[in-house]
Amino acid sequence: MSSATLTKHKPWTDRQLESLPDDGQKYGAICVRLILLVATFVHRRKLGEVYDSSTGFRVSEDILLSPDVSFVSKARLKKVFRAPDKFLLGAPDLAIEVLSPSDTVEAIHRKLDLYFEHGTRLVWVINWKLEQVHIYRPDSIEALTRPFDVLAADKVLPGFKCRLNQIFPKSPR
Repeated sequence: MSSATLTKHKPWTDRQLESLPDDGQKYGAICVRLILLVATFVHRRKLGEVYDSSTGFRVSEDILLSPDVSFVSKARLKKVFRAPDKFLLGAPDLAIEVLSPSDTVEAIHRKLDLYFEHGTRLVWVINWKLEQVHIYRPDSIEALTRPFDVLAADKVLPGFKCRLNQIFPKSPR
């Protein structure tokens, strides 16, 4: 996951930057594919806004979440407004986190807790190395592990569906 939980304007350390995926090209391509898939669906239906990792969601005075990809519905956009520091106040409806090598199980669970504590309805955790997606809802977890498994967004994005092979296409040889 990207640096999803930051405290009070804390800059990244050299170590944190160096811990980003060695295969930045593949990691970045996964993020771009996810943004394209979700944003195309959202904008065609005028459902809200899709953001990349440069958008921060301030959920408390000292906690800022910045998922790799996020969706905020029209209804939530009316409640989530820009804070004085230019971040959005509140959490997204859908948060998509792409794992990085430095992520620990504890850190992932803490992020999930923070998302759900502040109103996020759905989180996708993308393991690009294993080509898996874990779908987290406040009351359940589901894993997608095969190329033709279908990723859906339930009530958050009704009708959205894509196969894992759209996110993790095989590289041309």
